[in-house]
Amino acid sequence: MTYATILALADGGPTSDAVLDAAVQLARRFRAQLEVIHLKADPSSLVPVVGEGMSGALIEQMIDSMTRMLETRAKQARGAYDRVVGPSGVSATWREISGPGPESLATAGRLADLTILARPAGEDSVTQAALLDAAVFDTGRPVMIVPTGPAAPIGDKVAIAWNATAYSARAVGSALPILKTAKQVTIVAIGEDDKAAPAAALASYLARHDIAAAIARSDPGSQSVGRALLERTAALGADLLVMGGYGHSRLREMMLGGATRDVLHNATLAVLMAH
Repeated sequence: MTYATILALADGGPTSDAVLDAAVQLARRFRAQLEVIHLKADPSSLVPVVGEGMSGALIEQMIDSMTRMLETRAKQARGAYDRVVGPSGVSATWREISGPGPESLATAGRLADLTILARPAGEDSVTQAALLDAAVFDTGRPVMIVPTGPAAPIGDKVAIAWNATAYSARAVGSALPILKTAKQVTIVAIGEDDKAAPAAALASYLARHDIAAAIARSDPGSQSVGRALLERTAALGADLLVMGGYGHSRLREMMLGGATRDVLHNATLAVLMAH
């Protein structure tokens, strides 16, 4: 198994360079085809619902303003592509898609081995969270979430958040290409180990794939599981965290609390998820 096609989302915001840098790294490592897309919404769909007193002229003015904003974001996204992907030497394509963002991303992601996008943050967090929701739950494929900040190596030192659920098992399977090429793999078990499928059993499974994995255990104490997990991965010097895509039905529900909230809101390393 390898990644033959990698999909990256360039939204034209401040995180576009980081997303594309991560995508170029992985495309080069696996000699994959890189597909970069920019999602362009219908300007009229962004105009807020207002009372019947709004004049037609004001509506047109708002639509014109939204159109200019969307055109600017599209130009910025293309600029990031030309700046980061253009000189990289990887095989890549650029595509601008008009229409509802989450549905368009879900459709494109179903024909990619891995989708890469930004961690929800800042003024775009609501839109980015909806796109992340679609990528995790509606593609059937793994998703890598990239934090803001300067470019850094991804996949050399990998931490696996293991809780013996089907979701964490699926994440491990989806991450096998990266795990096989990593210099260091550590299984992180927070709290009580699962008796049926303990961390040691996962280590044995990975060994059959010629992946040597160490085990790190942590007692969260008074901390949340998510914060304990992030502290442990930081102590390990990990540059990628592999974890399941939640037991709840939708990501937006999980963002209200728990380990998911802590990881998505506070992670300073890339996170690979699968549902």
